[in-house]
Amino acid sequence: MKAITIWQPWASLLVMGAKLYETRSWATNYRGPIAIHAAAKPVQRTIDELVRGTIAATVDDLDDSYRRTLERFDRLFPGPAELYQLPTGAIIGTARLVRCNPIDEAFVARLTEQEIDLGDYSPGRFAWEFEGMTPLPEPIPVKGMQGIWEWRGGQA
Repeated sequence: MKAITIWQPWASLLVMGAKLYETRSWATNYRGPIAIHAAAKPVQRTIDELVRGTIAATVDDLDDSYRRTLERFDRLFPGPAELYQLPTGAIIGTARLVRCNPIDEAFVARLTEQEIDLGDYSPGRFAWEFEGMTPLPEPIPVKGMQGIWEWRGGQA
């Protein structure tokens, strides 16, 4: 089965249906079943980098898009323990990749605020669209890779 590695918390948000698209700088012609792999990168490191990447002294100084993303995480994961204990380095769900949408103004105009807050919808990027998202009952530890890769099932 094909697989895609996504940083947390975006991987879990996709699997739980809180986000419908995964945005990428590149398109794919692949359509079909795909495993969603949560990258091994710790969630705390991702959040710290998101905050540091804004070069801001306080949350009030954050770039508006970063602030909206962090606020959205707070609403979707009510307790810090829930956010920081998301599985990493594991397959967490499966889906069908059904479309790869080029991002332009018309596409962005159809998105919800939540979707916009949870992705990079800059013109020229691509929104990978999934259907039939199915969370796994337990994460399956697997080493991920860049791009679309082949997961043979089981642990690695």
